[in-house]
Order: sequence, then C-alpha cells, then structure tokens
Amino acid sequence: MLKYIKYKDLKNFKIATCALVLMIGAWSCDDLVDEEPISDIGKDSFYENNDDLFAALTSVYDGMQAFYKDQYFYWGEFRADNHLPTGASANNDEIANNVISAGNGAARWGDLYATVLRANAVINNAPNIVGYNEDYVAEALAIRAKSYFDAVRVWGDVPVFTEPVNGFDDSFKPVTDASTIINDIVIPDMIRAQELSTIPSAEFRFSKSSIYALQAEVYLYLKDYPKAKTAIESLIDLGTHRLVTTPQEWRDLFYNSNTDDEPFGKIQTGPELIFSIKYDAVGEEAGSGNPNRSGIAQLFRGGIPSYLMSPDVEAKWVEKFPTDSTAWVTKYPGVDPATTRTVIVDDGMGGTMEEERFNYGDWRYFYSRQSGYSGLGSLLTGEAKTGKWGDTVYPSNEDETDVVVYRYADMILLLAEIENDLNADGTRALELINDIRTARQLPQVDAMEFGATQAERLDFILEERRFELFGEAKRWWDLVRNDKAIETLTPIIQARGISDPLTQERLLWPIHNDHLLENPLLSQNAGY
Repeated sequence: MLKYIKYKDLKNFKIATCALVLMIGAWSCDDLVDEEPISDIGKDSFYENNDDLFAALTSVYDGMQAFYKDQYFYWGEFRADNHLPTGASANNDEIANNVISAGNGAARWGDLYATVLRANAVINNAPNIVGYNEDYVAEALAIRAKSYFDAVRVWGDVPVFTEPVNGFDDSFKPVTDASTIINDIVIPDMIRAQELSTIPSAEFRFSKSSIYALQAEVYLYLKDYPKAKTAIESLIDLGTHRLVTTPQEWRDLFYNSNTDDEPFGKIQTGPELIFSIKYDAVGEEAGSGNPNRSGIAQLFRGGIPSYLMSPDVEAKWVEKFPTDSTAWVTKYPGVDPATTRTVIVDDGMGGTMEEERFNYGDWRYFYSRQSGYSGLGSLLTGEAKTGKWGDTVYPSNEDETDVVVYRYADMILLLAEIENDLNADGTRALELINDIRTARQLPQVDAMEFGATQAERLDFILEERRFELFGEAKRWWDLVRNDKAIETLTPIIQARGISDPLTQERLLWPIHNDHLLENPLLSQNAGY
C-alpha cells in the first residue's frame, strides 16, 4: 500500500511545479504563497536519490486524487443511463441530460494536467539518479498513460506535455490529435511501464496487474481485440486476483460506513480490487479543506442528492432478476436466492416467531440501492439513492472512501466482450458470464437466453456489466466504446423534455471557457 507522505514533506515539489501548472489553469496555489521562492528549488537539488523520487511519485498519486473523486464519475457514470438528475444542481443536470455547457466545472482539465506534469517530472528526472528505482518510473508512466487516455476519451484532441515547461511560451500549446496521443504516448508509456514494473499487485499503486488492466482498457477502446485479450489473460496468469464468492465479500469491496470500532468504518478490501485511488487523511485533520477526501457519499448520497438511481436501470434489473417470489420461481425454477432475511410473523397461537425468508432478486441490486432489500417497499422506483459505498452520508471533508478504478470482475466481463467479438459461436463468452454468475450465486445463463447472434450477446454482456459495475464509472464508456451511447440515451433525454440531440460530436466534452481564455492556441470542440 502506498504510504502517503505528509504535506510538509511534499511542499517543495509542489511549489516547484506551481507556476507552470497555473499557466495551464491546473490548480490553485494560494496556500503556497508564503513558502520559499520557486527559483530556489531546482530539479538538480530536489532529485538526488530514490527517496526524493518517491516523494515526487507520491505527489503524482496526490494529483490523481483530485480528479478521481468527482470528475471520474461525471465523465464515466452520470452521462449514462444509470442515474436520474434531480434538479439539485444545474451543472450536474447538464451532465445527466448530455447538454453540457463550456462553463461546467466538470469540463476543467486542470487537475488532470497537474498530474501529468508531476508524472513528467518523475519520468524525466529519474535517469539523473544513480540506481533509480525503475518501479517508480513504471508507475509514473502508467499514470501518464492513464491520464492522457482519459483526456482523449473526454475531450478528444488535447495539448500534450511530456517535457519540462521552462517558461510561459512552453505552456501554450495547440492540441495534438487524439490518435497521435494514443499511438505516440499512451501505448508506448503503458508498454514501457509493463517492462519496468516488477510488482505483481499493489491495490493503491500501478503494478503489473493494473498496467495490464489499463492496456486492456486502451486496446478495447481501439477495438484491437487480440491485444486486449492478451492483456487480460496476462493479468489472469499473474494469479494475484480472484472473484469473491459471497455477498458479504462483494459488499466489502465498496462498503464504508460508521461502526463502533472505527471513525469511518472503512472496509473496501478484497481479492477483486486491482487498483483504487486511496483517500487517507494521514497527518491531516478533518475539515481542513479536501486533501485526501473523496466525497463519494455526498456525490451519491447527499441529503439533497444530484442523482438518483434511474427508473430504467431499476426496471431492467428487476426484469432480469425478479424481486417477486412468483416471478422468480417462474423464471428460475429450482434456484434459491442467495440471501435471506429474518421476519417476525404470527405463530398462530397469539404470539410471534422468527421466520427466515428468501430475498428474491439480485442481491447486488439491494446492496447498490439505498436501504437495501427493505428499501424496495418504502422507496419507489426512481426515488432511491445509490447505496453501494454505504448508508452514511459523510461531509466531504470527512469522507475517506476509496475510488475503485479496476477490479477483477470488470476484466472478466471485458474478456467476455472480447471473446464474443473474436468467436462467433459465443461459447467462451458464455462461460465467462457464468463464471461471474457462479461467483455471485445467481442463476446460470443458457445459450438461448444469451442470444443467437453476436449483436444479441453483446447486449447481454453490456447489461451484465451494467449491473455488476453499477456506480463505478464504467457504463458511459461501455456505451461509447460499442457505439451505443446515442441510441441508448436519446429516448431517455427526450422523455425528460430535452430538445438538444446527442450527436457524435457531443459525445466529447466541451473545452472549458477558462482554458480557451488561458490558451489562445485552443479552439472549442465541434458541437459546442
């Protein structure tokens, strides 16, 4: 697990990069104005040994915390069909309705570029250190690859920085086309990271397993199915991860709530977790801003939430896994649900007794929904918040919930998608789907239900991914990758009274107005 260095140990590194980051609108350095002058801190004096390199690498992960706590979900979750906007925030409604303005805060790329610049510092300065730790460089390369890949998916063509920025002129760059960024930066970086990395698995750091997961994500985006398959199979061959096999183990992957034993009741552990963004306020007191706080509880479970579970996802979840006993038994005869509950019933003699009853339906649905199984009776479809990360609404300054980026079930389901494309009969894809169903103690899928054509089977796989990965910022990218975003979202947003159509151009985000003002070499994305 990555040990986070206290802020005072990182301040020199942050000050040294503050000026150039401000040039591209990346982050605020107001809290550093009283520190020592930037000119007093040079790369030669900072990067002297592996401890210095590790301090710089820690700052790269610190940069990732900034945009993975909210923008990650705005980009990958809330634009899709999983959530319903509530009107609590105009900016957030824009995202859910896919009518994003160039002034929307989630369209800023500053925190992402701050991370890139810090990664560049590690990559470019490591060779100056005798006997530098190659794993540190592998991690920085993987983070830079992931950051630029996300930038391309979100905005398309973006400016590229891979070398030190030595002045204002260096900070103003035109965009580089997306395909060049993928081919010249993302792919070489992630391949070099794989070559340098010696750590099989580390939940909060890029390692062999998470680099393979990144490769699978990138190659699948490019529709290079053979290379994506190789990446996932290489991950599987490491033997570092496995599917959890009980509802409690599954819930422990995400759940963070109050207990009597710990202030935050943080669990979020398990063999499926390949890479997560860690939020751990080491050496910092709650309420001192948002360092190392994710704010997931506010994002999904705030008192007046911006989003609720969509009626669409709830209806399809219940259609596939009925919560009514008669419908369940009719669809899945001889298959008992995996979970039960204790209820108090009349004993027929004027008293009461406890009785164990099945919880019909998919238990992942209950654990993903506010108030669990009991909430099905009290919270109507379209009224429930997301409950995947727990039942407690923390203030943003107290929430240390980790953000899960890659996990094993995600990779297995991606492999099913790949096998469906590569093998026309669908046999291997069906086996992988049933591997997930077995681990989740859910009914097996037969060939007829799976589908007769590759197109039908793809829809089935995407639906399985939707349920398994609900709320994990995967759904939007699943739809975009398979050219299904427009056809899926158009009827939904039209039903909300949105007249602006979702077009191919508007699958990308607009460049934020502030970035256009900061950099005269930029032009707004088409469609905005």
